[in-house]
Amino acid sequence: MEFDAVAPILADVSWGWIALLLVLGILFAVAEIFVPSGGVLTLLAVACFIAGIVAGFFVSTTAGIVTLLLTVLLTPVLLYVLMRVWPHTPIAKYAILSGPASRGTAGDLAHRAPDELLGIEGIAKTLLRPAGKMTLDDGRTVDCVTEGTYVQPGTRVRVLEVHGARVVVRAVPEDQADKS
Repeated sequence: MEFDAVAPILADVSWGWIALLLVLGILFAVAEIFVPSGGVLTLLAVACFIAGIVAGFFVSTTAGIVTLLLTVLLTPVLLYVLMRVWPHTPIAKYAILSGPASRGTAGDLAHRAPDELLGIEGIAKTLLRPAGKMTLDDGRTVDCVTEGTYVQPGTRVRVLEVHGARVVVRAVPEDQADKS
C-alpha cells in the first residue's frame, strides 16, 4: 500500500511541476550536445519527459494528452533547430574540425591533375616504411608511399605514379641525385 502514501503527493501536481520537468528535460537534452556524458544526460532528459507526461495524467487526462503531444511534437523540432543553430556558435566553431588545409593534403592533391606531380623530386621528410611524408622541392609536404621499400628521412625521392591522393615514390640513386 505504498502507492496510497504517494498518491496524495501526486494528486497535488500542478502545471508548474509539469512545465519544470519538461524544461529540465530540454535542458538535459541541450546539455548532452555540449557535454560528453556517455548518454547519462540523455537518460535524464528522457526520464524528465516521462515524469512530466505521467504528472500531466495525474492532473487530468486532458493535461496528460496535451503534455504527451507537446513532448512528442516539440522535442524533434527543438533538436532540429539546435542542430541548425549550434554549428554557427563560437563553441561549435572551436569543436568542429574544419576542411583540409590548403597545401599538402590528400584533399588538395585530389583536385590536381595527376600528371602535375609525376617525375617531381623531393626529400623524404619521415621514414617511409613504406608510407610517410615527403617535402617537394617547391616546399609542399605530401603524403606518399614507396613501392614497398623502406626509405630513410633525408633521402631524395622521385614521384613515379599518382592515383587520386595516393602518391607512389622511389628513392633516387645517389649518382642521379647529384645530377639533379
